[in-house]
Amino acid sequence: MRILSIDFTIPYLLKDDDYPIGGFAVQLSIWLRALEKAGHEAALLTWKGALAHVGSGQQIKLIETYDPAHGVRVAKYFYSYIPKVLAAARAYHPDIMIQGVCGVHTAIMAFVAGQLGIPFVHRVVSDMNVDERCKAALPLYEWLAYSWARHRTAAFLCQNEYQREKLAALFPGKPIHVIHNAVVVAEEAAPPLPRAERRYVAWLGVFRDGKNLPLLFRIAKEFPAVKFRVAGMPDRVVDQATLDAVNGLRHLPNVELVGNVRRADVQQFLSEATMLLCTSDVEGFSNVLLEALAAGTPVVTRRPVDPDLIIMRHALGASAEDELALSKSVSTIWDMDTNEYNAIAARCQTYVKVNHSPTAKARELIAALTPLVAKSKRPGQPLEQPIPIGR
Repeated sequence: MRILSIDFTIPYLLKDDDYPIGGFAVQLSIWLRALEKAGHEAALLTWKGALAHVGSGQQIKLIETYDPAHGVRVAKYFYSYIPKVLAAARAYHPDIMIQGVCGVHTAIMAFVAGQLGIPFVHRVVSDMNVDERCKAALPLYEWLAYSWARHRTAAFLCQNEYQREKLAALFPGKPIHVIHNAVVVAEEAAPPLPRAERRYVAWLGVFRDGKNLPLLFRIAKEFPAVKFRVAGMPDRVVDQATLDAVNGLRHLPNVELVGNVRRADVQQFLSEATMLLCTSDVEGFSNVLLEALAAGTPVVTRRPVDPDLIIMRHALGASAEDELALSKSVSTIWDMDTNEYNAIAARCQTYVKVNHSPTAKARELIAALTPLVAKSKRPGQPLEQPIPIGR
């Protein structure tokens, strides 16, 4: 199977640049490598100049399209972006196209797939993309484009059951598959560090609205005897509440802002932490959560962003119902008996090895895509009719 996707941040991820990378880019890079390893062909549409930026020796096939820094606002989609994406896609001859992250690119890829007569599949990457929060967060033209594209999808790929249930109500009859995120754990991965060698509470992410850094600030302030290490960098657009919280964290004596942690250093940063604290208001299936578990680091998170309640059901840390419970969970795990803590750490690493390997998730992905490709290649199948924008 020849699979084509699109993302404009993966080249920065491959180069390990000091650049804010979203969770879908990390996940897509894992998928693309796993698909190639499984014997399929996979490629990524991206920005003009990416090949020179990344250099040789990368495991992901990059196909350049356009330079997003040039063009007239909105009009550029029609005279530049769409024609160049279409030309690049046509030259690759894909069997199916996959796109994640809501917005204009969803519509572009849906349109291009329609022109090529192949299925288009959308990967949902956040819970907010399936409810009323999505429309509120997007500019009107992006919402209209995204709404149109969702009706054109041959199937949805979800991260959790909440997303599946919401989409099933909106699009009855469409194939909807839940595929949890994958994480790479080396066969020779070291066992988790014991509690005695773990010295801080870790927080890792992009500084932006939705990650709830004000909550992180309040918790860090509540526990002056607990060391916090906060890793990440501001998003390209940052709200004032987040900026104020980061400034507050900077002035707390028990908090160290370590800046952006490069991909090569994430495992060490998490493995030396007593826990990963997640304060987010909204997620889908956090890659950082899986990366922490892979290092044997328990996760303390809010119940709404505990994906399918895996932290609670598998006893991998704490899944808190409210802010008070979240604070108490931080204290509980920090002061936990050494033997009990080490048992949790071992359970965390075992869980991801068994349930979230890239090989297993690639098999699930191919199982979801195969019927769509087979259907599209049957002779006499009518093309899906366009649905008016805004329906």
